[in-house]
Amino acid sequence: MKSIEFGAHGSGQPTGFSTLYLHIPFCAAKCRYCDFYSVRYDAEAAVSYLGAIEKEIDLCRENGSIDDRVELETVFFGGGTPSTLSAAELTALCRVIRDSFTLAPGYEWTVECNPESFTPDKAAALREGGVTRLTFGFQSLNDRELRMLGRIHSADRCHILLVDESLTPFTSIGVDLMYGLPGQSFEALAETLDVIFTSSRVMHLSAYELTIAEETPFGRHHRLLSLPVEKEMSRMTEGLWRLLKTNGFEQYEVSNFAKEGHRCRHNEAYWDHRPWLGLGCAAHSYLDGQRFANIADLGSYLAMVADRRLPRDFIEEIDVPKQATEMVLLGLRRVKGIDTTTFLEKCGLSFEEFVNTKKMAEFIEEELLTFEPPFLRPTMRGLLVADAMAAALI
Repeated sequence: MKSIEFGAHGSGQPTGFSTLYLHIPFCAAKCRYCDFYSVRYDAEAAVSYLGAIEKEIDLCRENGSIDDRVELETVFFGGGTPSTLSAAELTALCRVIRDSFTLAPGYEWTVECNPESFTPDKAAALREGGVTRLTFGFQSLNDRELRMLGRIHSADRCHILLVDESLTPFTSIGVDLMYGLPGQSFEALAETLDVIFTSSRVMHLSAYELTIAEETPFGRHHRLLSLPVEKEMSRMTEGLWRLLKTNGFEQYEVSNFAKEGHRCRHNEAYWDHRPWLGLGCAAHSYLDGQRFANIADLGSYLAMVADRRLPRDFIEEIDVPKQATEMVLLGLRRVKGIDTTTFLEKCGLSFEEFVNTKKMAEFIEEELLTFEPPFLRPTMRGLLVADAMAAALI
């Protein structure tokens, strides 16, 4: 694929980003629902990849995307599965980040982990490397559901992790769950939640409704899946939210819940349309009003970086209509809603100029939205239909 080269930023000024994402494309196995780019872990490829990350950082400095004034408030290692890397590889990668960037006081540094590849020596490497926060892809604590999803860990492994002493030094521990699974009932979901609530370590929970992507095993066999009907899904979602609230988890986005002081600041930076830099194969960035992505092919990524070319796949300009659209879509998924004053500042037009005000009034009348200037907020009922409301307003 032809690469896209970028010159230095025209202003000669740093982009001012304080959010860094790093993609680790390695996994032990591919889950049946997953459409993120990943490849099977290989030790030789991992060593090459870590070297390429260092070179990409150098290229970004030459390009003008990074300068010495960049100070990181949040760092996030996602994937793939970052915990497939060895303890030594994780130590080396953390050192690259610390040597290449300044970390702001009180920074948040998150690493995604899977139960089957996480070990105490990796926990020690990450904590010594500066990581503050871990999040685990449990998805379920029901072995039938885990097998159906193609996960290679067991519910027992998750139970062990919930009391693992190697997690104690971290500031925050999060768990990811999926629901709306084939054959799943609300009662089965509640059993998974009940186990998690017994742990005093879990401070954050992300609960995602299963989405079927076409280019996955689930997508190719969609008609064979016994998915919950709409009525059962509504019961599941409302019951999930109720149980999380009862157990001290505050909802701050449709799929994200946290105990006080433990929201994921990295995700909030995305939702606030703050600039971020993505490093690694398949990583996305948002800088200077442009969104761009690195090529989603490990071999091509390694070759391009070795040839001292930025490994870009595509670039798009985020113009006013696109930014306004995204602010509505993301804002209505958040409990705090949309700050119409911020909307005006970022987009250069008033919220009322952009949205269908008649529809907005209808949603307020139906108690799906509240408007207390400058905030337009979804009610709890509104959060259930946030995406549909956003589409109607736009």
